[in-house]
Amino acid sequence: MNDSTTPNSPEQLKAWIISNNAKISELLTENETICRLMGLDPPATNFAPSVKKRIHFPSKYIRTKKFYISKYKLHHFFSNKEVVSNVAYSLQMSDLYNYILNRFYIFGSLETMIYKAAIINYVCIIESLIGQVFDDMHAYCGSCPDHDRCEFFMPKKKNFAQKLDAIESKGILNLSPEQFKQIREAYHLRNHMHIYSAAKENEYKTKSFDRKLHNSIIVVMKDLTETLFYDMLPATKACYRTLTMPIQQFP
Repeated sequence: MNDSTTPNSPEQLKAWIISNNAKISELLTENETICRLMGLDPPATNFAPSVKKRIHFPSKYIRTKKFYISKYKLHHFFSNKEVVSNVAYSLQMSDLYNYILNRFYIFGSLETMIYKAAIINYVCIIESLIGQVFDDMHAYCGSCPDHDRCEFFMPKKKNFAQKLDAIESKGILNLSPEQFKQIREAYHLRNHMHIYSAAKENEYKTKSFDRKLHNSIIVVMKDLTETLFYDMLPATKACYRTLTMPIQQFP
């Protein structure tokens, strides 16, 4: 469209996108028809043009590794550069899932599977952030001669669920009870990701993984990163008790 005919109202722009979606869908379908005219049977046998001649993914939708390292202050949470990179790549993957879920018409069990993959990806990021901060806080507390008398001492925990329970019980992370519950529920679902256990609980039919859970985990992820940074991260290098109650001393 030229400048004189370009839509400018929100409703016109939405209609423009929907119109484009119809054209894109038609072209994608046409390409699959052409593949079959070539004697192929996608996806079993397929046509893969050279990389530069394939469908180009929209630029700027998937944010850069550098963006995510800065936005979530990953260098502050992880000293290992490889871990920083892996968390940033997982966040980039969340953008890809976001694109698929918001741009393509997918339904039934396949839609549930995509939500499942997206949610599990977020849970893995949340687990890595909380787990790292907890372990670093435990290491710092353990070096204190008064740790056995401190109500904020973080004893060593074997798994993420135990770490989350300890953090909530001590009230040192500014998340609501509902947000702690959402993390636990998502973590429980993550732990039942194996095909045989999923079949036992019939999760694909009960729609455990859906847009509501996906969106709530995104909100938790954003809130968690900020509150971890301000509430717990300082206690990996200084006494939490003195950070929060500097005038109190141990008896």
